[in-house]
Amino acid sequence: MLSATLYTIGAILTAVNFGSLAELLVGRIFLGLGSGAGMVVGPIYISEIAPTEMRGMMTTFYNINIMAGVAGSYWINFSSLEQISAEDSWQWRATLVLQLIPAVVLFVGYIFFPESPRYLMMRGKPNAAYASLSRLRGLDDSSPYFAREFDEYKSRFDAGADSQSAFESIKSLLGSCVTDPPTRKLLLFVTIIQTFFIMSGGNSITYYAPTILKSIGLNSQQRLLFSAVYGMIKVASVLLYAFVLTDRFGRRPLLLIGSSINVICLCYLAVYLGVADLSGSNDPSAAAWVAIVAICFFAVGYGFGWAPAFSLTASEICPTPIRGTVVTIAFVYQNLLNFAITRGFPNMTHDMHAYGPFALFTAFTFVATCWVFVAFPECKGRSMENADTLFSMHWYKIGFSKVPEVSSEVSPTADEEKATSSEHTEHLNSEDDKGRKEIH
Repeated sequence: MLSATLYTIGAILTAVNFGSLAELLVGRIFLGLGSGAGMVVGPIYISEIAPTEMRGMMTTFYNINIMAGVAGSYWINFSSLEQISAEDSWQWRATLVLQLIPAVVLFVGYIFFPESPRYLMMRGKPNAAYASLSRLRGLDDSSPYFAREFDEYKSRFDAGADSQSAFESIKSLLGSCVTDPPTRKLLLFVTIIQTFFIMSGGNSITYYAPTILKSIGLNSQQRLLFSAVYGMIKVASVLLYAFVLTDRFGRRPLLLIGSSINVICLCYLAVYLGVADLSGSNDPSAAAWVAIVAICFFAVGYGFGWAPAFSLTASEICPTPIRGTVVTIAFVYQNLLNFAITRGFPNMTHDMHAYGPFALFTAFTFVATCWVFVAFPECKGRSMENADTLFSMHWYKIGFSKVPEVSSEVSPTADEEKATSSEHTEHLNSEDDKGRKEIH
């Protein structure tokens, strides 16, 4: 709710600005704080409340919304330039006013969101966690699925296990990185994911798509239109990933396929920009049109691969007590690296020529693809409560580790279901009869 409040304030300050640079900067600061907080909280919350068999699809909604927002901004900018006179301040003000729509929707929606049951359990509130999980699933302990899921939570967390402040959590995590090899490997793994996500070039292509297309030979109207189409292709790819592919085929094979597609596309773009005449002709050659097609296929590979991987994987593999801290550190690192690469992209194209950045992205993405094959685990069907055990093994064995199927964990026989449900009810009654009566 804090993130939505900050973002709403920022949207208002920028939209009502009448020439004050200070007001614009303050508004942008609030927008950055709000979106930054949402970037951390969003995927964590979704991954914690989602059922195991739907976690991939639901967490990917975070990426879908980002890409839909970027694609929508392309179309809004294109429409405002086409329909509103450049002398009218509403040509730019309209785009800023529209920021209020998602901010208000998010703020109102947060009022009705239940707290994460995993978070409540970690804070030593099993009864509140029970109520939250029951509300999310629409079930109670008469359901063996619900009983087993809740018992899994209880077996994982000690009551009141974590009451640390944010600073203490980070200090504790960094201390564990020194003394505990699995924690060290976990943090390193998440950091590597963020590095390859940024160095895949997806954000740079998104930010500088019009400039890249100008080098290829498109005029200004064509550049804006194609940038909007590029954004729509990314949205369609991530939608296909979320609804059809990820929970059917798994994260690892899709990341391998998407990353491999990106290597091929980036390689072609690097070669093309290295040998083509980039004098700015408005009559693109056949090779230039192939480069445009390569950018489209890059969007498809990006939507299957690194775009959803950076948030989905970080949220899935971290144990709940340190998930928020790990994801926060990872996203802060990611944004710093993203700022550095994005800010440096124009200088890179000048000093390394037009092909240089794409050659660099090609090299990084090729290394990333090899790393995924060896060291990237499959999290499809793996409970979040035991995903972190992957890092007790050698890094080069992680990618080939077997994944237990969800059905074997949550679909016992009929007799087992009755026993589990009965035991679960008796355990809760004996532990806190008063709290259970309040819930029911």
